[in-house]
This record gives sequence, structure tokens and C-alpha cells, in this order.
Amino acid sequence: MPLSNAERVAYLMTKEYVSLGHEVLVITSNEKLKNGEVKKISFNNIQIYQIGSSYNRYLRPYLSLYNPWVIKAIKIILKNKHFDFAHIHNVHTHISYSVISLLKKIGVKQIMTAHDYMSIDYGKFTQGINPTDFSENPKINPKISLFKTFLTHKRTLINPFRNLMIRYFLNKLEQIITVSKAQEFILNSNGIKNTLTINNGISKFNDSVDPIKIIEFKDKYNISSDEKVLLWAGRLSKEKGADQVEEVLLRLVDKNYKVKLLLAGGDIFNNQKLEDSIISPGWLNEDQMRVVFDIADLVLVPSIYPDPFPTVVLEAMQSGTPVISTCFGGASEAVSNNVTGIVINPFNIDIFFKCVEGIITNKKLQSSMSKESKKKFNKFFSIDSCIEKYLDLIK
Repeated sequence: MPLSNAERVAYLMTKEYVSLGHEVLVITSNEKLKNGEVKKISFNNIQIYQIGSSYNRYLRPYLSLYNPWVIKAIKIILKNKHFDFAHIHNVHTHISYSVISLLKKIGVKQIMTAHDYMSIDYGKFTQGINPTDFSENPKINPKISLFKTFLTHKRTLINPFRNLMIRYFLNKLEQIITVSKAQEFILNSNGIKNTLTINNGISKFNDSVDPIKIIEFKDKYNISSDEKVLLWAGRLSKEKGADQVEEVLLRLVDKNYKVKLLLAGGDIFNNQKLEDSIISPGWLNEDQMRVVFDIADLVLVPSIYPDPFPTVVLEAMQSGTPVISTCFGGASEAVSNNVTGIVINPFNIDIFFKCVEGIITNKKLQSSMSKESKKKFNKFFSIDSCIEKYLDLIK
């Protein structure tokens, strides 16, 4: 099973801490183990404790605050051990926010990286977006509405005290790290203070992609030399802008452009008109993703919600692939508009289409954006640059 953005970034950070000579212990959850069961493993010289936790998702608004069997297991794991600090990542599903109080009680200083909006919402923060606003810089309403939350998550067991309790726990932290200024603004607007923005980073490539692998992939999926390849990395979802991408692809097909949309996530559009224009190889490993980023002429990241800081943008920049990214969220903090890619309002399909058309028909522009993308990635978004900022904060 591929890692989520948050899991991948947390893993890369852990590897970097270890490579710099720090002693690291990882505590995570495993739904396949019995509740409270602890399994200790070692992976790439990292000591990992997995704690069993599985429950009905409708109980999440309550067990995300205090998960009794997980907290009990963590107490045992940490007994008679000394740590200088704890770096907390996503705890809203199984570990639970009460781990912050536990660590505070035993005297461990702690920071938390917020990878999403789960500290204020029950999913992706979509309620502040106005889909009828097609302007270049649309305003969003950053404040959470309990009524809109109920309408959006009707099937969820709403806990009216959830956000209040989460703020209580978060106030015990030394620092809350947001991964973009856009995310920080929304969290601050909902009472979560003491924040600092540090953009995520990913590992640099140490070698180039094997040209033979590129040829083999193109042959396997019948990609001809005169076809342009648009890349979508991840699951198709409305929040990520799937409807908008489908509409843009239909327009390209109608205008007889030789294009193919590569869906690197196992999904496919249920549209017969697009059957010959879709490549869906399923989930790809890291080496395979490097190949498809190298093949792609353009990467699409048109989320229609404030996506905190999509890692796919960094992957594209590292590969030198131009990006068309959403104006919502943190993507625009990585993409230099009209330099490394183009920032758009994805609800404006006319502009979205024109931007795609403008890049795939202009080799000079593609080449320029490719060079600038690599340059910006190497300067700002490598994992070692990211960890350096974290260590400066911790010290």
C-alpha cells in the first residue's frame, strides 16, 4: 500500500534524523494487530513500535481525542526511556491527541507538524470555497461553521466539543508547524495559534532515470512520440479536481490534440469518449513514478480545496516537469507562476484549458519551466533543507 503524503514526509524526516546521527524511536499504529497489542520491528535502522488499533470510524470524533488502548501501550513503551523531544505527526485517527498530555506529563518537549485540517475539520476543508467565484484570486472563508460541518459530514457522529478539546491539547505543544502559509492562515483563523510554517521537502535524486525504462513504459502503454502526456498522481477525487481535469481532457480531445492522461493511482474516468486518451497503470512504486514524471509533459494539481502542500508539486519540480497548480492552498507557494508552472483557479475551466494548451504547444516554454523548476527545487525543497529548519527550531 503506497504511503500518503503525510506518511511519506514523516518517513523521510525520520530517515534524515537518523542519518544525522540522532537516536530515533517511532511509534505508530497498525489496524491488523489486536487493540493495544504492541509489535516491535526494525526498518532501515529505525526502531518502530506498532500498536494495534481498530474501531468503527463513526467513533473517530471521540477516540481521536483519547484512545485508551493506544495511550496505555505508549505509557509502557516510554517507561524508563529518555527523550529530548517528540516530533508528532498525524495522531487524529489512532494515536489520539491525548498523547500530547502524556508526553507533557513525563517532561518531553514536543512539536507537531500539521499535515492537514483534521484539527479543525472532519476531512478536507472544503466548506470555505465558493465554486461560482471564477476570479484569479478567489477569497475563501477560513472560519469553520458547525452547521456546514454537519451538512458536509452527515454520516459522521459529530462531537460538538471535539475542536475545543483539540485546542486544549495543542496549547501544550512547544510549537505547531504548518506546511504552508495558506494552511497556517486557516488554522489561525480557527483558534489554533503558536504556529510556524516550514514547507515540506523530499529526497533529491542521486541519478538520472534509465532511458531504457522510459522506452519500455512508452511501448507498454502505446505512447507515441508525437503525443503529449498529462500526469495525474494519486486517487481521482472531486476535492483534488477530478471533474475539472475530465472537462479539460474532453476539450483537448474535441480539438483533436494528441494527448494522453496518465492516471498514476489506479483510477479511471467512466467516460467512453476518453477511453483511448487514458493510461491507468495502477499504483506505481518510487522508481516507476520517476519514470512517469520524466515522461510527462505537464503535471496537473487542480485541487478545489486548500490542499496544504501537495508533495506531487515537489516531485514534478525535481523532475523538471511544468505544473499547473491550484490557487487554493500551499501549491502556489512552491510554484512560481509563469516561471516553473502556472497557478490557476480550477473552477475556471476556460482558463484551465488555455493554460494546458499553452504549455503543451510551446516547447520553448516547457524547456524554460523545466530548468527553473529544478533550480527552485534544489534551492528550497530538498529534505535536508527542510530538516535543517526543524533542527534549528528544536535547538
